[in-house]
Amino acid sequence: MDLLFEDAGYFDLTTYGLGIGEKKGVMSFAPKAEIVLCGVDEVRTILNNLEIQHTFFKKNGEKVMAQEVILECKAEASKLHKAWKISQNIFEYMSGIATYTHKMVTLAKEVNPNISVSTTRKNFPTAKELMLKAVICGGGAPHRIGLFDSILIFEQHLNFFSDKAELEKSFKKLKYAFIEKKVAVEVESFEQALYFASLGADILQCEKMEYETLKKCITLKEQYPHLLLSATGGINESNIAEFAKCGVDFIVTSSPYHAKPLDIKVTIKEAL
Repeated sequence: MDLLFEDAGYFDLTTYGLGIGEKKGVMSFAPKAEIVLCGVDEVRTILNNLEIQHTFFKKNGEKVMAQEVILECKAEASKLHKAWKISQNIFEYMSGIATYTHKMVTLAKEVNPNISVSTTRKNFPTAKELMLKAVICGGGAPHRIGLFDSILIFEQHLNFFSDKAELEKSFKKLKYAFIEKKVAVEVESFEQALYFASLGADILQCEKMEYETLKKCITLKEQYPHLLLSATGGINESNIAEFAKCGVDFIVTSSPYHAKPLDIKVTIKEAL
């Protein structure tokens, strides 16, 4: 998707109508509150395409304090106004996700330094790349990028098996067909967790489990040392610390994708 054309289109009627397009200007970006910055690569591409002279003072993943300048640009007003809103939107949305992710990661690691925070496939269509980059900038990781990069068995897959013998045969075939991949299974009870651990699952994704049930599932690691367990379902900044305490290896969440865009102030004025 051409992000610049989506916003700028064929004409900037306002700048053209006012007759200010050829005047030289200066544009700067600064957050109204502390943020974890993301969107630098995308904004840089837009500025380069418009041949706008620019200087970045911060990098992706860095903390930026309130009123601290992220970026300064110099060019004709016509170019600055084309770059303005799309660049601001990119910074605000991506930094919102990065900042929220950083908060979740910090809360989780305060009680479990080795835990990982991962995000699901529930991202907005066409925005996957931007959202995942923002998660990584915030210190998180993609849980699954798509169907092609990992194996995760859901109830929706299990519903196609009429008996356990058929399932166990297919499970074994799957493990050997993709021997380099870890096989993850979503489970909703201790009994399910024990069953799939015994079949050779590498990861148990514990879906919306009661806290005590989740802790019981973690005891399976004593019998199956290779086993990794994740907690998922309704986990956000308000409860992530509690889930991290129970001993899971990683948290799976969609909540960073719903983070509020952050306020990035843009100042544009005529160059003196």
